[in-house]
Amino acid sequence: MLEDRLEKVQERISSLQLDAFLILNYENIRYLTGFTGSASAILITQKGSFFLTDFRYRTQAEGEVKGFEIKEYKKQKKGIIDHLSSLWLKRVGFESLHISYAFFDALKKGLNGVELIPCVNIVEDIRVIKEPSEIEYIKKGGQIIEKVFLRINDIVKRGLKEKEICAEIGYQLRKGDSEGEPFDLIVTSGERSALPHGRAGDKVISDGDLIILDLGAKYMGYNSDITRTVVVGKPHKREEDIYKLVRLAQSRAIESISPGIMAKEIDAMTRNIISEGGYGDNFGHGTGHGVGLAVHESPKIAWDEEVIIEKGMVFTIEPGIYIPGWGGIRIEDMVVVTVDGCEVLTSGINREFMVI
Repeated sequence: MLEDRLEKVQERISSLQLDAFLILNYENIRYLTGFTGSASAILITQKGSFFLTDFRYRTQAEGEVKGFEIKEYKKQKKGIIDHLSSLWLKRVGFESLHISYAFFDALKKGLNGVELIPCVNIVEDIRVIKEPSEIEYIKKGGQIIEKVFLRINDIVKRGLKEKEICAEIGYQLRKGDSEGEPFDLIVTSGERSALPHGRAGDKVISDGDLIILDLGAKYMGYNSDITRTVVVGKPHKREEDIYKLVRLAQSRAIESISPGIMAKEIDAMTRNIISEGGYGDNFGHGTGHGVGLAVHESPKIAWDEEVIIEKGMVFTIEPGIYIPGWGGIRIEDMVVVTVDGCEVLTSGINREFMVI
C-alpha cells in the first residue's frame, strides 16, 4: 500500500522532470511513510527515498517507517540542505503551500546550483482518492461520534454552560477511542448558534435554545466530522420550517452525488433550495469539504469548484442557515463516492429534529 503511494509520487516527479521532491507537510509524510511523530521531512528521488528526523524520533522512525532510508539530523534546515547537497541534484521540487518564506530562503541560500521548483498538490492529488482501509478508518471515527450522539440527552442539559458540555463531549469522544479532537469542537446555543464556527463559551443552556453540535473524532490518524442541531424544549414553527429546509437541501445534494458530477453542481443543489426558501443570504459557506488525514482537504464542495467528483472521494455535505439575533441550523454528514452514487458514512445518527 505505502509502496504504491510512493510509486505514484515518483511518477509525478518524473513527469515534472524533477530530480527530487521535498515534503514537509505532516499529513503527506504520514500518508507516504506511516510515521506518526513530528519533526521530520522526506526526500523522494526518482530512484530512492529518504526519511529525515532528529534524535528524538530515530527509534520511532525505525519502527514505523518502511521503504525509506532513515537519516538523522541535529537541526532540520541544515540537515535537509546537507543531504540535498550530498546527492548532487539539479531540480528539486518543494511543497509551496507548506513551507514558510524563511525556510525557502534558507534552502535557496544553502543550495548552490540547485533549482528549487514550487509544486502544488503533488501528494494531495493522490490522497483525494481514498483506499478501502482509509474509508474504514474514517467510518470508525464516525462511529465514535455516533456513540456520543446517542447519549446526547444525558450530556446536554439546561443550566449547563456551552463550554461544560463541550468538555464532556471531548471526554466522551476520547473515552470512545478517539485519538484527539481534529478541531475545536463547536457547541453554540441560542443566538450564538448563528456563528458557523463559534467556540463554546459561558452561555448557559436554557429553554427554547437551538444548539449546534459540530463534533470530530480521529482514528488511526484519520478524521471524522459530523454536525447536528438540536433544540431544548418544544421547537417553534420557524425552527421546524428552517430545519426541514436545511434537511431537504442536504438530502437533495446527497442524492445528486455520483462520479462525473462537478463539485459546484453539488453545491448548487443545496444553495438553490435554501435560496428558494428565502434564506440564500444566510448560507455563506461552502456545502462541504474533503475529509481524511486532514479534517479539511480536497475536494471542496463550493460554488466555484470545478473539480470532477470521482469514486473513492470522501467529503462532507453540510448546508446551514444562520440568522443573526435568532440562531442557526446546520446538518453535516460524511459521504464516500461509489461507482454509481454515494454511501453516507454517518447514517447511524438520526437526521430528525432532536428535542432535548
